[in-house]
Parts: sequence; C-alpha cells; structure tokens
Amino acid sequence: MTRVLIVGDERKGGTAQVIGAFERWLRGQVDEVEVVLDRAASLANSRADLLCVFGGDGSILAAARRMGAHQVPTVGINLGRLGFLTACGPEQAEQVTRAALDGALHEEQRAMLECSVERAGGEVSDAVLALNDGVLNRTSSAGIVSLVARRGDQELATYAGDGLIVATPTGSTAYSLAAGGPVLAPDLDAVVLTPLASHSLALRPLVVPFSDRVGEGLELLVQEAGREGVCPFVIDGQVSMQVSVGDRVCVRPTPVKFRHLTLGSDSFFRLFRRKFGWADLPRER
Repeated sequence: MTRVLIVGDERKGGTAQVIGAFERWLRGQVDEVEVVLDRAASLANSRADLLCVFGGDGSILAAARRMGAHQVPTVGINLGRLGFLTACGPEQAEQVTRAALDGALHEEQRAMLECSVERAGGEVSDAVLALNDGVLNRTSSAGIVSLVARRGDQELATYAGDGLIVATPTGSTAYSLAAGGPVLAPDLDAVVLTPLASHSLALRPLVVPFSDRVGEGLELLVQEAGREGVCPFVIDGQVSMQVSVGDRVCVRPTPVKFRHLTLGSDSFFRLFRRKFGWADLPRER
C-alpha cells in the first residue's frame, strides 16, 4: 500500500487550487493521499511513503522540521521564487512524482542540526531541528553581540559584531553564502561558522567537521548582547529563541537526516550553476 502526503501553505494565493488539481490526479495513482495545508501542523506522526511539498525553499525547511525524527522521502514542487531545494515546477509535478513513486529519483541524505538553549540557571529549552542554519544576531536597537564558540573541549574563536551563522551544507547556499561564507557540497559532514559584520579583520568563515560523537557539538556562549542583554537565535529563519547574556546556544549533530529527492546525483551542481550562475564564464550579450 502506497501512501503520499501533500503539504502546502493555504495562506499563499493559488496554492490550494494547484494542490487540488494535483490531488485529483494522484488519487488515481496511489492507495492513500493526505493533504495538510496548515503550515503549523505537525507531520511527526505521518505514515506516508512520500512527501510532496508545494511551495518554496521555506516550505521545505518547515516540512523537514515538522517531520521530526520520522523523515519521509521528500520531493519539492516550486511555487516560490528561487526554489533551490525543489525538484520541479507545478507543470512537471505529475511526471516527477511518478518518477519518485517508481524509485527513479536520487535520494540525498541531508544533515540536520539539533538546536537548544541552555540558560545560565541550568534550564534547557526544547530542541528544535534545523536543516539550513541557526543565526545568533543582535536586535535592531542593540550594540554588538559578543560570543565564544566552542566545539567539545576546544575553543574555536571569540566573535564580536552583528552575530554568527552556523550553517549546514544545505544552509551554506543561503544566508551564509550571502554573508561571504563558502559553499559546502551537500554530502559533507561539516558545518560552516560565518561571522556577521565582524569587528575583527582576522575572523573569516570557518568550516568545522561534525560527527555524531558525543561532545562534538558546538556551544555559543553569549558574553555581550547590547543594552538589552538579550538577542535572538533564529532557526531556519522560522523559529526564534531568546538568548540572554550567560546563556549557551547548543548546536548538536543528530542522526536524523532529511531525505531529499532530486533528479540526479549531480543535480546540486547543475542547479547551483543555473540558479546562481556559479563557475560560469562571462558572456557577451
């Protein structure tokens, strides 16, 4: 028995209509179809064999987080702008989904992070999964953010400026790239630490190997956070945790992997060239 879950955001105009037409086609292809249009609804208890996400990259990030520990092979249908994580547009949705059901798509195991905040008093917040990144940054009215980054028992650096991005290979092509960070191939077991408006010329983006070994996560100890003494830690641009001076942001590797379906094993580099114009020679118009 084949079950497919369709996810979209009903608040975005036209999404419900596109999904409605796709659902009618899909019901003739598989045994069970479930549609979830509430972007806040949990997907952790889904028994689906395939997840079809209609939306942009943000919709895929949200779906990955909402699935929690039970990750389902996921294909993205782009209804947004860039759509770097999506496999196709709505006009190819049926063809690509049929290929997914036939096992003809390539599955990438994308690393995810488990993020939490350990308060100065010892309390620990609930952990939140991140597929892209966690960003510790100053508020608009605050001065600089100062923090110490540690990996296990090693101190990596002290950062002072607007903040710090901790990005997965998936997130290395997002905010981190815009801030001057390097691109990491999606199968790397590493994260990149990219400073935001650093007050030191000696600080540059740092790629740190990651593994599932205990104690090898990152800790960001906040030492200064402007006049208010508090700053946000934002996960995938969607979930925000308030962090005070003396708190520690904990970013741990997790065995949970996002199961990303693509059109081929080389699709990351083809997409990167096409979407960003990467490694392309200038041409006369």
